[in-house]
Amino acid sequence: MLRGMKRLNRYENRILKIVKLGGKLVRFKQFGFSTKTNEGFRFPIYVLEIGKEKAIKRNLAGLVAGVHGLETIGIRVLLDFLDDLLSRKTSELYREIKDGELGIVCIPILNPGGVALKRRSNPGGVDLMRNSGVEAVKAPFFFGGHKISNVFPYYRGNVLQAESKVLDRFYNEYFVPAENAMIPVVDIHSGFGVVDHVWWPYAGTHEQCVDETLFQKIANHLTTKFNHILYRFGPQSETYTTHGDLWDRLYNEYQKVKVETGSNGSRFLPLTLEIGTWSDIQLDPWKVFRKRGIFNPAREAKQESIISHRKFLTDVLRLAKTNPIDLL
Repeated sequence: MLRGMKRLNRYENRILKIVKLGGKLVRFKQFGFSTKTNEGFRFPIYVLEIGKEKAIKRNLAGLVAGVHGLETIGIRVLLDFLDDLLSRKTSELYREIKDGELGIVCIPILNPGGVALKRRSNPGGVDLMRNSGVEAVKAPFFFGGHKISNVFPYYRGNVLQAESKVLDRFYNEYFVPAENAMIPVVDIHSGFGVVDHVWWPYAGTHEQCVDETLFQKIANHLTTKFNHILYRFGPQSETYTTHGDLWDRLYNEYQKVKVETGSNGSRFLPLTLEIGTWSDIQLDPWKVFRKRGIFNPAREAKQESIISHRKFLTDVLRLAKTNPIDLL
């Protein structure tokens, strides 16, 4: 645990440096705590608001990382992106944020207990991306989520976990009242495949979500206009299905809210960036036996991988100030 705590402390120190770097444009909030460890310790979970308050309401985009404690490359991608954004004050994205045209809200580490304990799950042994309670139409045995025991990976848990509740609060406080036509949120993961995937709902069914056509237009927009051709776009269920996906639950909740409140036509658009980290297994077969091995790039390729996603995140977040009819 000591090495995990040191890693978590490094990330939290980077978050504080980003807050200082952003000055008045960045606000730092504690949104809750992790599930308790066996020793009774809980880790704080933080949120960053970046931009003017009016932009947080009118042109909002979101970033999340660290849902799985072993997937630390996602945390580093998010922190690198924010560090670069707030350092390069001449960039177009920084100008848009400074001028109130765009607001970003972030949870840099949703599962700090998992990072500290060096495990995929939270401190209670629950895989948060199997925890929402959504039942898949058909999911692979075990890998797709199970309720056998928290001793095994992919355990779903029997109740919504503290970390999942923090994500609920994040969604309700920021995304439900947001007024922009498209509300993009990118959740950064790693550890599956040899290419980088960009998934949209659903993970639990092969049925198309109500925004399938819009997601397809976004994928076409990002590939043809911005040349993001190395990413593989599609609903997660095209790759594999799982029970309990948190974004499936929140996406469905948003559709209900739209009906109940007579929504202004906003679209809540959760995307999962799944960074492929298996391409170097042939060169380093022992990687599969290391705890964090298959979830992160090889050390010599790590920095290149981290930097490579800056442009993609920029282009996705700027969808928050774009009208769907303007997409290619």
